[in-house]
Amino acid sequence: MMASIPVTFLITITALLLRNQPVVGDMFSASADLANTFRLEQQVVNVLGELVAQTEAKLGIIRQYLKDYESVVEEKAASEGEFMERVAGNPIHAYRLMKRLYFDWQTVEKEIKTDNWRNALRQLEHVRMGAKFPKEEDFFGAAQALVRLQDTYELNMTQLARGNLWGRQTRAELTAQDCLFMGKHAFNAGAYARAVEWFEESYILAGQENNRTLRQDQVMEFIQHAINMHDDTLQQTKKRHPMAVLSHTNSFRLPLKEKPAGVQRSEIIRSRKYNVGKHITDQDDATNFNALCRGETLLNDKLLAQLKCWYDSRRQPYFLLMPIKIEQNSMEPAIYSFHDVLSDDEIETIKQLAKPLLARSMVQGRTGVGHEVSNVRTSKTAWLPEGLHPLLNRLTRRISLITGLKTNPISDEAELLQVANYGIGGHYAPHHDYLMKGKADFELGQMPPQELAMGDRISTFMFYAKKKYMHHRELQAGDRIATFMFYLNDVERGGSTAFPRAGVAVKPVRGGAAFWFNLKRSGKPDPLTLHGACPVLLGHKWVSNKWIRETAQTFNRRCTLDANQ
Repeated sequence: MMASIPVTFLITITALLLRNQPVVGDMFSASADLANTFRLEQQVVNVLGELVAQTEAKLGIIRQYLKDYESVVEEKAASEGEFMERVAGNPIHAYRLMKRLYFDWQTVEKEIKTDNWRNALRQLEHVRMGAKFPKEEDFFGAAQALVRLQDTYELNMTQLARGNLWGRQTRAELTAQDCLFMGKHAFNAGAYARAVEWFEESYILAGQENNRTLRQDQVMEFIQHAINMHDDTLQQTKKRHPMAVLSHTNSFRLPLKEKPAGVQRSEIIRSRKYNVGKHITDQDDATNFNALCRGETLLNDKLLAQLKCWYDSRRQPYFLLMPIKIEQNSMEPAIYSFHDVLSDDEIETIKQLAKPLLARSMVQGRTGVGHEVSNVRTSKTAWLPEGLHPLLNRLTRRISLITGLKTNPISDEAELLQVANYGIGGHYAPHHDYLMKGKADFELGQMPPQELAMGDRISTFMFYAKKKYMHHRELQAGDRIATFMFYLNDVERGGSTAFPRAGVAVKPVRGGAAFWFNLKRSGKPDPLTLHGACPVLLGHKWVSNKWIRETAQTFNRRCTLDANQ
């Protein structure tokens, strides 16, 4: 049995690993960072493993010394005096006594004086140099990702805790203590329904673990408190807003004292109904989005029968020998998938170009002004300047040939290529890609130019110097008329692009792309293009976006006589 590690050593290691670390706090948002974090932990584990091996070797020498001594005292005697006389009179005992206190003791003394702890600390200092360690935000971000995945994919709580991710069994499991923490996290966010479910799973696991990480009586206190809070909140809400539609994450339909959580959750799942089209509510958007992420079909058979696949050369010599493989995903709005438009080498080049430039994704501010980090989008993005690599210019030309639109960012026909990498539960809540439609003049005047929101690291003086000129260019380029999205990898579970109002989802296929128009031919925004990135349940996700601007497409996508189209 290994001796306990000194508390002072553990405190020193903790301080060492956290000292002087840059405040990152977004490592959970991208799989590229998560892979690096696992590699970092491997280095830490190697140091600690070596320390354990050295300590156990040291303890082995000490144990052997004690074992040799114990073999002597095993000889029974009526009294201590008689025992000492018997041992002293035995030449073998005498020899082994001299050997232990002369030869063996030198080895024991040497091992005791050797300080393995300091050596381990020096190695950890070397590992720490330049490394990024998770912060509190990463820890809570990972917890929120689990809650999000459970909500979106309606994962069975028991299966999730035992490592079953939507039918894929893994060796990663949660303990009773883990589930208790998840319940606390949900409770603090006001999601009392989910909190009760997590606490109940924690109670079951505590029993199966024989109260190893947590006692069942401790968990029961949390369960009762969460049930009381749920029922009180439900009662108060119904009094104030009798017709309110409550989130199934935050509240069940009936008090939990009347009907258990498991029964109510099953009833909610069985009674779901979906509404697709123009006249749907925000609640419908959320319900449809989650259903599409789970792979459910929302379109009726008549609409599905109209969707087709075909080859098309676009009357371009470029595609004569290898025409484009087109799949129609939706009629209204028109959403298409293009298959095999990127090679494996091109995909790897894009990833390698993006990795050093990845930064936490931002969204438009809640007031419509500026950009900010938000939980509605958990990923990291990089913008690739056109001159960074010859491939980027070729991709710009390829997108133009496929779509029939002008896509040169240098001429403000489109934006730079953006690469996004999604990490734990990485997602992007439903949103529209158009930026300017529906905004008042003063809001447009306060919007930061897209180029300045791309992560340019410039001084405050230079920012304001460029802002006026760039803002004028931004308005001149027009809104995002269309979106072209490359998929850079297959996602093992989850990660689809879901359109809740269109009732369709596009599954990521390595080397493929999705395309749709955000604006109608009249220039009006198309609200049916509302879309979002489903959370990544298992694996990782890389995509690359090209947003095409409106003004340059005057003669490439002409208006119709109908102002509403």
